[in-house]
Amino acid sequence: MENGQPIQMKNKYLIISFSFIVFVQLIASPFFEESTYILPITAGVIYNFSLFGLIYFDKLNQKIISWLIILGSNIYILALLFVNADFPYLFFLFFPIIMSLIFSDKYLHVTMLLLTTVELTVLLQVLGPYFHPMSSAKMVIHFSFLFSIVLLLLFFFVVKIGPQLKKLHFEKEVMSATLSSKDGYLDSFFEHAQDAIAVFSLDQKLLAVNPAFEEMYGWKKEECIGKHIKLTPPSECKGIAERKKLLLQGRSFKNIRTKEMRKNGTIFDAETTIAPIFDKEKNIIALSVIVRDITEKLQAERLKIEAVRLNAIGEIAATVAHEVRNPMTSVNGFVQLMNEDPENPYRAYTEIMESEIERINLIASEFLILSKPNIKQRKEIDVENKIIEVIDLFEEELKMRQINCSLYLAEYPTTVFGNEESLKQVFINLMKNAIDAVNDGGNITFYNSIINNMISITLVDNGQGMNEETFKQLFIPFFSTKDGATGLGLVITKKIILDHGGNIEFNGFRKNGTELTVTFPIHSLNKSTNLLTAAE
Repeated sequence: MENGQPIQMKNKYLIISFSFIVFVQLIASPFFEESTYILPITAGVIYNFSLFGLIYFDKLNQKIISWLIILGSNIYILALLFVNADFPYLFFLFFPIIMSLIFSDKYLHVTMLLLTTVELTVLLQVLGPYFHPMSSAKMVIHFSFLFSIVLLLLFFFVVKIGPQLKKLHFEKEVMSATLSSKDGYLDSFFEHAQDAIAVFSLDQKLLAVNPAFEEMYGWKKEECIGKHIKLTPPSECKGIAERKKLLLQGRSFKNIRTKEMRKNGTIFDAETTIAPIFDKEKNIIALSVIVRDITEKLQAERLKIEAVRLNAIGEIAATVAHEVRNPMTSVNGFVQLMNEDPENPYRAYTEIMESEIERINLIASEFLILSKPNIKQRKEIDVENKIIEVIDLFEEELKMRQINCSLYLAEYPTTVFGNEESLKQVFINLMKNAIDAVNDGGNITFYNSIINNMISITLVDNGQGMNEETFKQLFIPFFSTKDGATGLGLVITKKIILDHGGNIEFNGFRKNGTELTVTFPIHSLNKSTNLLTAAE
């Protein structure tokens, strides 16, 4: 049986019809032969007023009122029959059955059919001998009244109830379609969202996850639903406990920075939005969590800051280089003249001076490279050929120290767009560092691959590696672990790579040796040639 506004409207019109019938009988009661008619009619009037009060009582279920209307009308007709056993009133007992058909309640229909059957059987057996003989005129009056009731109910149903029901039915269909589309949109959003979405119970068990969650964390839905899953490193435990207390008080958190942990134990940076889920009574029943992996975002921010820092260093370096080289040129000229004098008593000192001036000029030259790397003249460059050229350049030293250098080419030939000399300088600097790091008989290997439209070049050596302190200061100007080095090689290398739209990263988790990866955006890719080979 339907509930709510449609059934309330039906109840209202049935009570009006019932009241109209009772009111007509009340007016006609003075003309009835039986004075006792006034008792059930008066009771019917009071009952109808009570029903009118109940119909607007919000807390009372409208289904109960429907039963009260139908059963009340049945009892009213029975009361009239007991007061005056007129034969036409037996037909009136069918009206509660007809009225019950307005409602979609099978229990009400069956109840009224059984009740009316029992009532008719009992009345005919008990009151049959007492039914009054009726004249034709009285029979016409009774059946005219019966016909009037039928017309009245038909009028209310056709004129009032029918259009209203049609309107409500249309509104219900529209609402149902709206709710279905909303549910569809929500399901689609949940399934296709790029951010990981999870719903937790108040005792931290996973209730629902979307595909992005499975991809981000590495957990399958069937592995984690209904279970306590560790999704954060131990360092986050204190913050999680504090947030949970506030969440249970109705607080929400938007885009807070957190550390998350995948199934394999790797940790990543994330922006997390957490909010409580309420039921209709505004009670918190669950917690929703939306997680966005911001590893790439943070990396881009770091690269942007690094680029600004390197540009600032470059501008300062250019100024310092020019200001230093100008007076040094004059000083170097006088020192050379003094060294050419065979009677120079200070030759030992002036030779030291000349050597140090050359070192100052070297630093100044590197400053100029740092400030203005030569990348204006750009063209397509085969990076792997440049690596081969650099390996050939160090061939004699590699042989002399018995260092094995291998190059594993990418699957397909690729080119990048940049300055040839600058890119060659990058690989010279990296190769020099690797050779300095490994012992005699060591290994240096280049692994090239194509990843997300980038050419990735990984350089691995089995040298001494680096400690945590060295790793943190790799790209700080003038920092070096080698005697006599300027500490600008990696700074220059990184600036050239960034100027070419690339990136350089060292693997800080490697225990033995050093591993770094350089990436450049691919300008062209030739898939007609497969190069799964190694050059040594």
